[in-house]
Amino acid sequence: MSKIIIANFKMNGTKSSIQEWFNVFSEENNTSNKIIVALPSTFLADFATNDISVASQNVSSHDFGAFTSQVSAGMLRDCNINYSIIGHSESREFLFETNEDIFDKYNQLIKHSIKPIICIGESSKVREDNLFSAFITEQLELFKDLEDELIIAYEPIWAIGSGITPTIADINEVSELIKGLCGNVKVLYGGSVNKENASNLLNNSNIDGVLVGGASLDPKEFANIAQSCWSKFY
Repeated sequence: MSKIIIANFKMNGTKSSIQEWFNVFSEENNTSNKIIVALPSTFLADFATNDISVASQNVSSHDFGAFTSQVSAGMLRDCNINYSIIGHSESREFLFETNEDIFDKYNQLIKHSIKPIICIGESSKVREDNLFSAFITEQLELFKDLEDELIIAYEPIWAIGSGITPTIADINEVSELIKGLCGNVKVLYGGSVNKENASNLLNNSNIDGVLVGGASLDPKEFANIAQSCWSKFY
């Protein structure tokens, strides 16, 4: 079964450096997995016609109006964008996005035939207090019993950029929780994914792919991550 491998550039890159990234990655990549690259919004239109799928890193919960700095799902569709990340922990923290806000964004994306990539995950304090199950259940409450197939990226906040990854047993426990709550869902893992741990993560039948942050900025390392999965499964 093909896996989903997502590069999240966050607020990095220039038009020329991103073009070079695509050039190098295309030369290095020989996997049949689904590759998606989440770019800063200013570059979406430039790379949307690339052979590799491009995603937005966020979207407005509104159709249009006086919402300075926001980008609507209709605008993304007009740029031929087929995927969008929503609910990333950085957006939840710095933009104060609530679970209800994220569900509104989800509905906007579905309305415009864009596939949402829903990020969830707990803080170190929630994990240490063994409250992660209740916390994740609350994050997903509005997404239960939906007919659409969901893509949910489990990104424990304490693992993002820290170089620390949960154990496979911990990831499996959360994956099974998500699948029990949402049913028709693909579960990705994100949080300090790199070429050293990608094969171990992706050789797990409970994980349908990975969301890669900092390590994705190096096209050769990102290709290595994608191919570490490919070499295990094909």
